[in-house]
Amino acid sequence: MAQDWIQMGRCERVLIVAADDITSDSTIDWFASGFVASGVAATDARVEDAAIPFDKRRHGMIVGMGGASIVVESKEIAQKRGLNPIAEVLGTTFNNSAFHGTRLDISHIKGLMENLIADCEKKWGINRFDIAPNTVFVSHETYTPARGGSAAAEVEALKHVFKDKANDIVIANTKGFTGHSMAVGLEDVVAMKILETGIVPPVANFKVIDPDLGPLNLSKGGQYPIYYKSNKAY
Repeated sequence: MAQDWIQMGRCERVLIVAADDITSDSTIDWFASGFVASGVAATDARVEDAAIPFDKRRHGMIVGMGGASIVVESKEIAQKRGLNPIAEVLGTTFNNSAFHGTRLDISHIKGLMENLIADCEKKWGINRFDIAPNTVFVSHETYTPARGGSAAAEVEALKHVFKDKANDIVIANTKGFTGHSMAVGLEDVVAMKILETGIVPPVANFKVIDPDLGPLNLSKGGQYPIYYKSNKAY
């Protein structure tokens, strides 16, 4: 939305700030009890037994907290200020694919990703199969039980859109380290730093392949030839 405003000339610069702390003493009892009651929260004594994105053993998220901020502005304004922008926004989409308290509409998400990538191809003259080896997918995966959560939706969408090139895309994830902070967008900040440095954080605590997801190109941490990024935020 910020990029759309800038492109329409409604503003030159947008500062996006997001912060959340539902783990505070005044709110944790309300939120945590709801997550536990719905069967999406983990209660393990050890974090590494619960924070397991994409792992077959995943069984519940960990509530987190955090804050993030991003400045979105036109390339011309950035150059006037003597700055070299970290990244360029090629496309965005805003939709809601939730149709159940703990599940996502996977077929809808597949269609949304297809439309987004197709629009970027048309607008920028890129080819999805050519850019796959230089793309990082910053996942929203919350390691909730495997019954229609983020993992299945994201993997199915990637396979649908990128076909046999899907596994050329390296998958990153922040929630194995940060827990699930609500409405903060830590993934966006991590994605920017990945594009700036080429360093992709590892996917935490992954050990067991989920046969329903199949082998995935999960980041092992370190340097990757990244030039493009994609991420889903539910």
